[in-house]
Amino acid sequence: MGFDSNIILIKTDNRVVLVDTGTGMHASDIERELQSIGVTYEDVTDIVLTHSHIDHIGGVPAILKAGEPKIYLHKEEADRINSGDMTLTLASTFGAQLPPLRIDVALKEGDVLTFDDVKLHVYHTPGHSIGSICLHEKRLNLLITGDTMFPGGSFGRVDFPTGNPAALVASLKRIAELDFEIALAGHMNAITHDAKRSAMYSYEMARSMFTGPL
Repeated sequence: MGFDSNIILIKTDNRVVLVDTGTGMHASDIERELQSIGVTYEDVTDIVLTHSHIDHIGGVPAILKAGEPKIYLHKEEADRINSGDMTLTLASTFGAQLPPLRIDVALKEGDVLTFDDVKLHVYHTPGHSIGSICLHEKRLNLLITGDTMFPGGSFGRVDFPTGNPAALVASLKRIAELDFEIALAGHMNAITHDAKRSAMYSYEMARSMFTGPL
């Protein structure tokens, strides 16, 4: 929905997990969509954030009004939010209101989030923001890329606070070396076939843009 990030639903026998939450501007519409497949905000047990920009984190308060999900974010951004520093959410930049939040789990490189039979391996992929992550579900051959990588050779912008072109190139190179067939990005459509090739294309494009000709 417009500026909102994609929201990924993972439903297992005992857990209802959202990866990212959108801006919060369309929270009621999103809840209605969830209800159409038998899920309510109250059911949500876990929220995993790929980074803390407002278009990914802004929907958290509405969900917290309905339930008590555990919230996960990389340590580089979680520690700032937990100290009361909401700068990296970019809420004020975009004229949005975002109350203070509490991040329950500060993620780090190498963590594995286990939700019944779903295992999300955490890769720290800075560049778009200092605490950006990708999540690799090896059994499903799937990578959740947040705003690190998009379809069509595109990738996250680096002109927001803590954005870093060289770090983004390194992160794209790293994920291009992983094995995955499907990629779910923070914006745009899913890549349902040969996503590893698309990741390599994004890496090559970023490398050319930020470090000169290949």
